[in-house]
Amino acid sequence: MEVWLEAGREGRTFTYANPEALGIGVGDLVRVRLQGRPHTGLVVATATACPAAMEGRPILPLEAVLQSAAIDPHWQALLEEVARHCHTGLFRTLKSALPPGWLGQVRRPPAGVGRILATVRLNPDTSAVVSHPRQQELLDHLASHGGARLLRDLVQEAGFGRALIGTMERRGLLLKETGRGPLRAGGGRGGDGATPLEPPQQPSPAQAEAMAAIASAPPGQALLLWGVTGSGKTEVYLQAAARELSAGRSVLILAPEIGLIPQLLDRCRRRFGPAVIEYHSGLGDSERVVAWRRCLEATRERQACLAVGTRSAVFLPLGHLGLLVLDEEHDASYKQDSPMPCYHAREVARLRARLSGARLVLGSATPSLETWWRCQPGPQGLPGDTHLLPLPERIGRRPLPPVRLVDMRQELVDGHRRLISRPLMARLETLQEKGEQAVVLVPRRGYRSFLSCRSCGEVVLCPHCDVALTVHRGPRAGGQEGREWLRCHWCDHRQEMGDRCGHCGSTAFKPFGAGTQRVMEQLATELEGLRLIRFDRDTTRGRDGHRRLLERFAAGEADVLVGTQMLAKGMDLPAVTLAAVLAADGLLHRPDLRASEQCLQLLLQLAGRAGRGERPGEVLVQTYSPDHPVIRHLVDGRYGAFLAEELELRRQGGMVPFGRACLLRLAGPTASGTATAAAALAERIRPALETAGWVLIGPAPAPVARVAGRSRWQLLLHGACTPGVGATATDGALPLPPESDLRQALPPGVSLTIDPDPLEL
Repeated sequence: MEVWLEAGREGRTFTYANPEALGIGVGDLVRVRLQGRPHTGLVVATATACPAAMEGRPILPLEAVLQSAAIDPHWQALLEEVARHCHTGLFRTLKSALPPGWLGQVRRPPAGVGRILATVRLNPDTSAVVSHPRQQELLDHLASHGGARLLRDLVQEAGFGRALIGTMERRGLLLKETGRGPLRAGGGRGGDGATPLEPPQQPSPAQAEAMAAIASAPPGQALLLWGVTGSGKTEVYLQAAARELSAGRSVLILAPEIGLIPQLLDRCRRRFGPAVIEYHSGLGDSERVVAWRRCLEATRERQACLAVGTRSAVFLPLGHLGLLVLDEEHDASYKQDSPMPCYHAREVARLRARLSGARLVLGSATPSLETWWRCQPGPQGLPGDTHLLPLPERIGRRPLPPVRLVDMRQELVDGHRRLISRPLMARLETLQEKGEQAVVLVPRRGYRSFLSCRSCGEVVLCPHCDVALTVHRGPRAGGQEGREWLRCHWCDHRQEMGDRCGHCGSTAFKPFGAGTQRVMEQLATELEGLRLIRFDRDTTRGRDGHRRLLERFAAGEADVLVGTQMLAKGMDLPAVTLAAVLAADGLLHRPDLRASEQCLQLLLQLAGRAGRGERPGEVLVQTYSPDHPVIRHLVDGRYGAFLAEELELRRQGGMVPFGRACLLRLAGPTASGTATAAAALAERIRPALETAGWVLIGPAPAPVARVAGRSRWQLLLHGACTPGVGATATDGALPLPPESDLRQALPPGVSLTIDPDPLEL
């Protein structure tokens, strides 16, 4: 038997004997031993002949079959296609697709029993004094998370050491409680099964037409549900899912980020009950394994089930799949750029729909240019391979919110130099009086964007990465300003704020820019009594962090939700009547092919958060570039016109979707060694690229040339795709040697990532 084990970076295949004549087939999970330790392995071949290299040597036996048919041939065919498209090996793709711990040595707890969870809390009755800045930082962190967090999250996510936590517990600064938490495995919230299920809503004519088109679509058909924000796309998903489930076919619904999962799960469980399977990186390893097994069991017993998850859930082993939904299909979070395989969940979903015969519904108010192009007529008037389903109006014919621009240049002329403009300040002042809410988007988290010296202009950089450190500030205590520190958002390095410039010795330090913390402070200072909630990566970490904050806001505990780009993504908050954008120019001026597209998508999505309830909404955008084409399209709301203009620009330049790109990223311990390796790799692949008509750009340093102490260089490959009906850049093969050959040519210590169809450099 040939058994694949998770040994080394990519895994290896080993030969084992089957002396007990166990009924074993390809795709079974088995228990074996490697170097005396038990391992879970995957049977990849059942050859009876002993390899020549093993003759005369003892062959260890298989010990047990853990799971039969853990991988079926149809699912393996999907992995093989993904591996080919992503130019990587099958086993690397398999490892990425399977849940963590599935092939490792993670022991499953008894059914229904969770792990012992420890919670760390602030001690409100302590008189102990903080003796170290790191202790104060931990206290500030707990205060910003409601006073308590799981010990696991403090260590793994926030980066605080167990020794530090133990010391503060002994001194009485903290309290630690333990309890056994249930394994949700897709259960989670949603009721106990006794709660009456929510009936379907009466569809609008456009919704009914879209549902009929999905139901009548041929197997494997892709459909784009293009609906303006608030048009009822989720209801279309749910009613289409109900039809498939009643026919005995499973359904998979994907959202781009964990922040969107709580609302989507709640709606699915209100409609279909608590048995909806949940799968995303916010679950523990054991929970994801249990969810995976539930999918396998449902497939084996030919039971229909509904699964909801993020990007990685596209690989869930759901048999008899009838419907696959990607909500917010335009979102860049569907693309994995590390580790390999660097797949896009949308393209994997297309492959899976074609292989399984499931219908694929791509939903968005601002569809990606690639998906929109696939809806356009092809050569000789032939239709594209994706059918367009429009939802042009909001539910109840509620109007889309008007967009109001604030020219920050005029604010400066009038002597107003504050972060928040006068029109926005005046509008926020009326929220409590009217019983309304607002969302305010800030491009960056933290307190200040960076710290620089006013004498020599030197910016304080991370010692491990070529990026500026962000200024963070703890909460105020006893009327005193909170402690400030510097943090890297790439490698999480943290350091104290210095009082002298390391370059010239000057004490003239000044923080520049503004993050979510700074905006929160400004609003709290200038609008006393305004209740605020901060919504970014720092405040939504840990289990149910997104849900907790959104539930508080929806319950009316705050007037304003201040956050980063995750604010704009698909949240339904009926009481929000104002959506505001600070420093929109930071989103506009990026040296990226998709900068205009992604900026307009974000702004239109944010605009869609306002006016979803009974009260009309409005959008306020602060900008120094009111005449920028993206801003003009935002005001006009003509996203279709923007796509047509952008497509013509791409066509003239031979860019995506009229061409295909591939990025080869190299990282090594030294800049010179990595540059040399990149140059040698470029010469190795250049002849094949030139023969195929592809262009090689580079090698060159990556935009962020150093991360976590490793130097980064890259090669950009670009070539034309083969024209045809529905053909896109991803349909063309990459003119590269096999991944293993490319890696063998690299010196020790230099890593390689192959990223086909990168979304950014």
